Amino acid sequence: MLDDFMISEFINIEGERSLGKVAIILAMVDDDRDDEFIEALKTEGYLPVITRAGGKGEEVKNKILRNSLGAAIKGGVIDEDVQDQRVLTRTVERALGDFDRPMLSISGAGIKIGIVRKGFHLAVGLYGKLGIPGLSVDHEVSGMGIHYYGLADDKQN
Repeated sequence: MLDDFMISEFINIEGERSLGKVAIILAMVDDDRDDEFIEALKTEGYLPVITRAGGKGEEVKNKILRNSLGAAIKGGVIDEDVQDQRVLTRTVERALGDFDRPMLSISGAGIKIGIVRKGFHLAVGLYGKLGIPGLSVDHEVSGMGIHYYGLADDKQN
C-alpha cells in the first residue's frame, strides 16, 4: 500500500539520496503536508523551502525565478550574495527547460516550486498545470535543475 512507504524510499537512488528527487517531491507534495515535509528534511540536514508562482506565458517564467530567489533567500537556503543568486538562477533555468512549449504562451499556469540545499549543492523542482482559460484543458508539467559545488559556502557551520 502506498501509504506505508517512507519518504526515504522515494528519494534514494541506488542507496544514495538524490537531491533532485527531494526537490521534485517538495514541488509535488500535497499542500497541506508542506510544513511536515520541510521540518522532516531539516532534521536530515537539508535546507528546504517551498513557494509557488502563477501567470501566463513569459510572465510565469519570470515569476518562477523571482519567487524562487525571494523564497530561497528569505528561507535561508541561499545567501543574498551574487554567487548564490547566480547558482539559483542557473538551477531555475535548467528546471524551466520543459516549459518552452507553444501552449505556455496562450495558457495560464500554476506552479509549485521546491528548492533544497545540501552543503554546496542546490536543486529546484517545478510541478504544476498549464491550462487554457475558459476550457477544461489542463496539462501537467514538471522540471528539475541541479547545480553541484556552486554555492559560496556549505552552510554547515
